[in-house]
Amino acid sequence: MDAVDLPDIDLMSRLDAEFRATSGLTDRRFYKIFYSAIAPAPLLVLGFNPGGEVDGTDLNASSSFYENWEHDYVDFRRHGKQYSLAGPAYDTLVQVLQTTSEDAIRRVPATNVIFRRSRHAAALNLTARAAAHESAPVLAQILRAVDPAAILLLGSTAFRAFVGEHCESGSLVVNAEPPEILGANGRHDACLFRSAHAQVPALGRDVPLLMVGHPSTYARREVWREVVASLRAELLRLGVSPWPGTVVGSALSSMAHAGDRRTPSREPAPPSRPEVPAAVRRLPPADALTTPSQRRQSQVEPLRAVLSLLGLALEDPDAAYPGRGKVIRLAGGRRVYINAGHADVKAPAHEIAAWDAEGLGNTRPDSALYLRIMLDSEGTPRRPS
Repeated sequence: MDAVDLPDIDLMSRLDAEFRATSGLTDRRFYKIFYSAIAPAPLLVLGFNPGGEVDGTDLNASSSFYENWEHDYVDFRRHGKQYSLAGPAYDTLVQVLQTTSEDAIRRVPATNVIFRRSRHAAALNLTARAAAHESAPVLAQILRAVDPAAILLLGSTAFRAFVGEHCESGSLVVNAEPPEILGANGRHDACLFRSAHAQVPALGRDVPLLMVGHPSTYARREVWREVVASLRAELLRLGVSPWPGTVVGSALSSMAHAGDRRTPSREPAPPSRPEVPAAVRRLPPADALTTPSQRRQSQVEPLRAVLSLLGLALEDPDAAYPGRGKVIRLAGGRRVYINAGHADVKAPAHEIAAWDAEGLGNTRPDSALYLRIMLDSEGTPRRPS
């Protein structure tokens, strides 16, 4: 580290005192603001709220203000389940920032949208909105101190909380390219990658907002390679990656498990628009298939009929048909799900409204981004009555 480039310890101390005074929480067992030093940086990482227990057994890389560039992700990355976020978060940052330097990751400031600690989000003793509002004045000062070119949000809950509390109402724009990445999450798909931007009043400008699924939950899944590729490409586009002033590992090895120590490979740098890895594109889990895996998407008649009706095209016509209820990617970042008796098409709201007005389907009542098209027993679209 450069001796002249030090964390702003006075600022961090003042912010800690300010939050204690406004929240009434005077014991660090019950809150956590810092995961790293706070200093200007191209990227700021934000989670939802600190997890762990309130009995003092949680891990902190510094008991004061990270004045020696301690960093939770770096210092606890080999602690496995004892600190389940650190390893996957560290490995992800190493890959997307294209660096082999621990010191580089120590320069990536990290905190949360909410500072109150709880074992999980549902255990907060305030509503999420109230807890985010309580932390907002301090986080706004952190935003100004870091002045990031982009913000990386860990999880959709953190994304929603940040947009709701720190972005100008109505300013959020979700980019059509690169498209969102979805992954299985129980009965429903979860969004594992999103590129967006919004006006952030604390910074007085439009700010890129990049969201990934929580690394502690999703980093071991095959789809995470696609998430990393898309995130790295966006950070390249924004000039955040490669991380300034560090040794670049052009493209790093596949996602390491928490606690593993891997040596970065020297593979070629990724293309600016990453392709979906073949394993992700062509080999969905066997139990997810309701039709033979040899069928290409372009061979599925109900899918062909829906696309013909709306004038849409497949992103990869030769990709394997994943079966009912599974996401199928379309050109332009659109999506379609073929189910028994109906199809759901995800597209920009103005397209959904136009198709609805033409009588091609019905806007789903729960979301203006989805058109529902009813299918008969042969899989042929039926016009709304």
